[in-house]
Amino acid sequence: MFNGIEIIDNADLKKYCTFKIGGRGTIVFPKNVNELKRIVKECDKNNLNYFILGNGSNLLFSDFEINTILVSLKYFNEIRQVKKDEVFVGAGVNLFPLNIYLKNHNLSGLEWSYGIPGSIGGAIFMNAGAFGHSISENILNIKVLKCGKVENISKKNLEFSYRKSNINGIILGATMKFKEGNLDEIAFLQQDYLERRKMSQPYDKFSAGSVFKRNIEKNIIPAKIIDTFGLKGTRIGGAEISKKHAGFIVNNGDAKAIDVLALIEYIKYKTGEDLELEIIYVK
Repeated sequence: MFNGIEIIDNADLKKYCTFKIGGRGTIVFPKNVNELKRIVKECDKNNLNYFILGNGSNLLFSDFEINTILVSLKYFNEIRQVKKDEVFVGAGVNLFPLNIYLKNHNLSGLEWSYGIPGSIGGAIFMNAGAFGHSISENILNIKVLKCGKVENISKKNLEFSYRKSNINGIILGATMKFKEGNLDEIAFLQQDYLERRKMSQPYDKFSAGSVFKRNIEKNIIPAKIIDTFGLKGTRIGGAEISKKHAGFIVNNGDAKAIDVLALIEYIKYKTGEDLELEIIYVK
């Protein structure tokens, strides 16, 4: 079905997410837009679901075989300076190498993301953020594949909110704007944010980041609620509510997806809150 396109059948999905949890599935690796178009067309033709896979930093894969076709955009990894303070970044570029590129080109404004193990495509789609910042601050326009055509969409025609966007289509990349800065100052800020993460988050454990979204309108901060109910350290199987940060569920090495899902339901039951998931369950 995907003749000529790089593919891994029966892939061990534990290797493709930061949670290190999951069963088996098919992953395809398009090297360009034409191959991506073919994959989408074949999936539609054969009534197959597909899911765009970035760095897997906010995903929970099912323990069983996944019928959804996983489409990795790891080859969409271009970083290209458009103007002195504008950079085009492919959807498959991870935030670590992007931060290194920006530092080496004296471009500031994304230091807060240093240490987040995600890709730009996923970060834009969910409007990732931390420390009072979000990725949408730096967006000028995005490049998407929609209905078989490549479109460039200006930020003014997009809607971003807390951990959400209204982007319709497959994100191929984005043109981002930064501030001119100083290499040493940028490096200092990057390390400062990284150390703050290590101090406050279970950085040494397998996880998928924050499990639940904050509810800005109702001022609901899931981590505080979970902590208030004394649930830190609660375990089901190999999954545990982090003792360091109540907003994280960590994999102690042998966790199953079913353990994580059960712990999520337990949190909702104990707190009485219908908390909205930030992580995405793929089955």
